[in-house]
Amino acid sequence: MKKLIWKNVWQTLAAIVFLIGAWLAAYFYVGNELLVPPLSESVKEFGRIFTKAAFWEGLLHTLDRTLLAFIVSFLFALIFAIVAYLYPFFASFFAPIVSALRSMPVMAVLLILLSIGGAAKAPVIVAFMSLFPMLYTGIFAGLSSVDKHLIAVSRVQGTPLLRRVTAIYLPLSSPYILREAGGALSFSLKLVVSAEILALTASSLGGMLYDARVFSNVPQLFALVTVIFLVGLLLEMAFTVLASLMEKKMK
Repeated sequence: MKKLIWKNVWQTLAAIVFLIGAWLAAYFYVGNELLVPPLSESVKEFGRIFTKAAFWEGLLHTLDRTLLAFIVSFLFALIFAIVAYLYPFFASFFAPIVSALRSMPVMAVLLILLSIGGAAKAPVIVAFMSLFPMLYTGIFAGLSSVDKHLIAVSRVQGTPLLRRVTAIYLPLSSPYILREAGGALSFSLKLVVSAEILALTASSLGGMLYDARVFSNVPQLFALVTVIFLVGLLLEMAFTVLASLMEKKMK
């Protein structure tokens, strides 16, 4: 467990060092503080935004939309993937639908949703449309990776279908599914923030990013982007740790 924690800590530090290096390279290359602010100014702004009530309100609202989109997408994807895995004819029937959702221009859909109304709900719907096919494909692949010999033995022994799903299919595929879920949750945050920017959603990180851009508050813009990156990284790391623990438990 300690090795796993330290591994994730070192990976996080390496990512942060890389970003700082990229930031400094961009700063010296551009040579314009209005476009790329000094690292010191953004660090100061990074500390200041945590003292603002508006930031915490926006962060909570964005996380609420992110989690809602992820949970709904995950539950639907899990149910449909299990059914598709158990019944191949359903998988064949559902495959074109998943492909259509995957190729749908979500930003165009967002504009349609905004014309109907609901800047607060539109980011959730848009995130769902991208997350569901991603999670469905990942969960289905995880289920398909389960040892076929073990499945055959359980069938010969007459294990009920529900028991096979809950005691064999899901536990054995859980490390794969958890890693897919971690990436999807991090991606959900990015999708929601992007949709919030386009939708001008009030009390959100996306709305704050838009305001910072309009008022040319570049240090705040970079500070908010850093917050979003770190939150997404932490969410994904949490699921990676869970997946590793599940793998260790099954050995």
